Amino acid sequence: MRLTLAVVAFGVALTACSPQQVGSAAIVGEERITSSRLDQVVRDTQAALNSVPQAQQQMQQTIPQMALLSLVEVSRYTQLGERNGIGATDGEVDAFLAAQGGAPKVEQTLITQGVAPEQSREYIQAFLTAQKLLAKYGGGTDEAAMQRGQQQLVQELETLPVSYNPRYGKFDPQQGFVDNGRFGKAAVQEGAPQQGVPQEGAPQQGAPQEGVPQQGVPQEGAPQDGG
Repeated sequence: MRLTLAVVAFGVALTACSPQQVGSAAIVGEERITSSRLDQVVRDTQAALNSVPQAQQQMQQTIPQMALLSLVEVSRYTQLGERNGIGATDGEVDAFLAAQGGAPKVEQTLITQGVAPEQSREYIQAFLTAQKLLAKYGGGTDEAAMQRGQQQLVQELETLPVSYNPRYGKFDPQQGFVDNGRFGKAAVQEGAPQQGVPQEGAPQQGAPQEGVPQQGVPQEGAPQDGG
């Protein structure tokens, strides 16, 4: 089960931190993701990982990097959804969780992508919003429509540029974070392995491409896409 809010144009408008970004982990369009918020997500994720040792082995980047990528993607799809009057209701989130085997199962999958249990509903709302955006832009849910929707979605996401604080590592437009910055090697942070938001069906991350939901996530009748 993969629930990945992948990014198809990961490096769109990537910049280093400017003075006005002090205290920011990233800036997405007009929204600022603070370092303190990221730190809290990292703590929550690490706490959850401590009870699921095997999940740590699946992490491809450090926990801070993967958590930051997830926060960025949630912000981009949420902002784009609000601009289009599209979102996901609590009822839709509940239905999605039920179709995927329940919240605990989905949360365990999301942990390996830097999504703490406390952030799982927000992540799923963004994922479902992305699927609705794909259907709207493509004019349907068949394969051809989803491809058209994906192309339009990438263009729309380019209007929400992302600036990352370089302290979290070197960012490559095609691969995402390509080094571990100040946080050591992946799968090893403070004694615990590290890690890596939609593909239809279940959350996932790790070398995603910014811009479009990826494929391989829970499906529950929703189209798929890509990080």
